[in-house]
Amino acid sequence: MSTNFKAIIRNRYKGRGNCWVKVPNDSVVFQTVVSSLSNVDASEYINHIDREGFAWIRFTKPSGNQQEPLVTYEVRYRGSKFDHPENTITVSDSIAKDLPLLGNTPVKLQLETDPSVRKMKEDKPQLKKKQNEYVALNKEEKIDIQDRIKIIEKASLSKPTSQELSQWKTFLLEEGLLDYSF
Repeated sequence: MSTNFKAIIRNRYKGRGNCWVKVPNDSVVFQTVVSSLSNVDASEYINHIDREGFAWIRFTKPSGNQQEPLVTYEVRYRGSKFDHPENTITVSDSIAKDLPLLGNTPVKLQLETDPSVRKMKEDKPQLKKKQNEYVALNKEEKIDIQDRIKIIEKASLSKPTSQELSQWKTFLLEEGLLDYSF
């Protein structure tokens, strides 16, 4: 029973941002990426990959056969948002397996932006689960969310009693908020 090697390769790159691969500058594939740019003006992309210390390429499709599976990638040197079907490289799947996923898009990771103009993340409190207990993490204080949840659960709504309704009606009359004209 043979497995569909193309489906296995495609599944490796499923998910948002997982089609992007990080190519370390000491990798054999890095030289393939750089040499694929020899006939085009890719100076901006080359500046980015030199600064970051790695290149990024986008998975396109599996190819080859069961005995020698291949993976085709796009080298998007004019910007990661633009398709570059004319600029692809093909790598043996045995080498491609060792290339780490980028984990997100180059735009989201701000790889194509100069570090001096990159947007910094806001310092928002993060919730972290700690053995069935959620704690908001701030710099100075920790808030136990579980206690707040218990207080809210205890204050559940119930049907008002006739005495509570009478007190409410008295309050509304005294405040001039009860209108009998309807």
